[in-house]
Amino acid sequence: MNQDYVLELFFAMKGDLNKINAAIDEKLRKNQTRKITTFETFIKSRISANPKVLRMVNMEITPDEAAYLSMYPDLEALEVLDLRQNHLGDEGLEAIVRSPVLKNLCELDLRSNGITRLGLTMMAGVQNLVHLKKVDFRSNQLGKRWETKLKESEFYPELQEVKTV
Repeated sequence: MNQDYVLELFFAMKGDLNKINAAIDEKLRKNQTRKITTFETFIKSRISANPKVLRMVNMEITPDEAAYLSMYPDLEALEVLDLRQNHLGDEGLEAIVRSPVLKNLCELDLRSNGITRLGLTMMAGVQNLVHLKKVDFRSNQLGKRWETKLKESEFYPELQEVKTV
């Protein structure tokens, strides 16, 4: 399962989360991974308390789940996203930064997610998170020069703080 598959489901099912979840659960059941309905329960429980902040630290979130999260309609008001210590990798990062839903993010914490230079190169060229002020990529073995590279990107006009080491 990949980001394109999740996106196709959202359009094919006309945003009906029950149908989307059932289709994804069926596919995941074959791979014996966490049900997407379980993942959605985690999302709902966290944003019900504060729709502007979502913290899902060390939950073994995969790139597929990041793609699902990036399309989740109830996250349009989200300003702070903390996904530290998961398994997003570059594919999960791409889902987040290209999300049509997460455009209001101001803070993004992706420490310890297996993100590489390729992911940050992609991010530096994507104009979607124009309100991003803080981003934390520590423990991804990226190096200090990426702090400057992202700050200098024309696509992040409000970016003030980048942490990579």
